[in-house]
Amino acid sequence: MATTERQPARAVRRFLARALWTIGGVVIALLLYFVCQGVFAGYPQYGTDVLTYIALSLISLTGGAAWIIDHRRINDDD
Repeated sequence: MATTERQPARAVRRFLARALWTIGGVVIALLLYFVCQGVFAGYPQYGTDVLTYIALSLISLTGGAAWIIDHRRINDDD
């Protein structure tokens, strides 16, 4: 009976930990976005300010793809 009572508490703790990690990741991503904003836009007379959004989107997508590929590779052992 003791193990049955521990399962919901463990699930709640795991959910809260994942939620906190997700919120932390979003905060860090936003911080990096605002720090890097304008880095790729060196020539405003040519309208290169849009390069910031394109480059940061590509960087984010590349990081997300690497995480998904690595996560699947780790789970292949199971």
